[in-house]
Amino acid sequence: MKSKIKKERLYSFWKSNNAKLVLIILLAIFIGYSTFLASNLKLNIIPDEAFHFSMSQSFAKTIGVPYETPASLERGIFIRQNPYFAYWIYGRTLNIFSLVKPNVTNWQQLVFLRLINVIFSLGTVLFTYLFSRELFKNKWWPLLPVFLLTNTLMYVVLSSGVSYDNPANFLSILSLFFLLRILNNKAFISNSLGMLISLCLGALIKFTIVPLTAALLVVWITYIALKHPVVATTQLKLGKNILFLIIVAILFGFTFSIYGVNLIEFHSLTPTCPDYYSEEFCKNAPFLKGYYELRLPEKLTITSAIKQGYPEPVRYVFDTWIRAMLLKIVGVMGNLKSYFPMDAAYFQMLFYWTTLLLFRYFKKSSFKIYSFIGIILFYSLVLLIKNYNTELIYGFIQVAHQGRYIFPVITVIYCLLSYGLMKVPNKILKFATLAVTIVLFIYGGPLKFITHYRPVFASWFIN
Repeated sequence: MKSKIKKERLYSFWKSNNAKLVLIILLAIFIGYSTFLASNLKLNIIPDEAFHFSMSQSFAKTIGVPYETPASLERGIFIRQNPYFAYWIYGRTLNIFSLVKPNVTNWQQLVFLRLINVIFSLGTVLFTYLFSRELFKNKWWPLLPVFLLTNTLMYVVLSSGVSYDNPANFLSILSLFFLLRILNNKAFISNSLGMLISLCLGALIKFTIVPLTAALLVVWITYIALKHPVVATTQLKLGKNILFLIIVAILFGFTFSIYGVNLIEFHSLTPTCPDYYSEEFCKNAPFLKGYYELRLPEKLTITSAIKQGYPEPVRYVFDTWIRAMLLKIVGVMGNLKSYFPMDAAYFQMLFYWTTLLLFRYFKKSSFKIYSFIGIILFYSLVLLIKNYNTELIYGFIQVAHQGRYIFPVITVIYCLLSYGLMKVPNKILKFATLAVTIVLFIYGGPLKFITHYRPVFASWFIN
């Protein structure tokens, strides 16, 4: 009798909490992989990690913003007119770490900052789940974007290293989450302030958040114009909203001091090396020297590129760009080491199949869904234009072409794909596609560090 009651209680508990338990398992696996990688990967496997670590150590030596550092000079970067907030955060955390544990070694500092980045990425995963729960009310489907993200190989590797990408990605999904709540007609003022704060902080960390900011603000303003949200003026009198409004104003001031000044003075979001240093210095800067050697004597035009046999923009998208992006998302594009799996072709086929499937069954949707599709398309277009422009400068050799550059919106891409798949009425196609997706992401995810350890990854780890 007691055994039967116990079984019934366990069954009731499982029935009520099974989705949460699966979420906990996914989070635990992600934490396990990323923590192991953070503790054992060699320095500079992760993109630009040595630079980010050096900058963080320099910021730890001053409470403010250093004028120049050895790392910034090596890259010809004038710190104060470039986003620097990530380094300021890392500098403060190193100060706290040194108080708790004096006489720390460089390796201990590196691992500590890596674990801070794991926390940022864990926050991104959690808000991906909250975003998907806010997007579509369902018990199980919101877990799919979390599963996809935590089994995206480049995301897991990047999460385990010192980088400005991880806090930038976190603030990106945070701002998108606040926007979604606004579009769901929830607490307009507090969510608007949360979105603006997140966007300003993100822009102070990485300049690629600026086009995302532009897209979100267009949606936000359009929503106000179309929906005319009823905003009681009494809400502005609440202390916390006034405080957040002041924070927004301060952050906007910092943001304008970088991007506004750059646009006025240099007509670009970030200055180039020759804007602050001599041409000779820039050509001999260790990091930039290779770029100067690689670039063509004269930048190609689209017409001249086509005449020389290079792809025009549309063909470039389907023949080169999508495949290259997928290779560097389901694979690893690092500094000292890279890994581009052969099975990336299966991910490309899955991408095309899922896109066609969603187009086939797409029905008239809401302003909310169209808004996020628009945000993804705009951000992807900006990235594509930047990549294609770089190809014209260097002769189509994929310089500065990184899959991680799509990460500020990859969470929303995963959420919309999951939402669209959930809406497919043909159950055979729906669940067959879901099954293939799950198997492919499990096989192509961080499990690769186990299955391909000896032939690929053994040399990536410290002895």
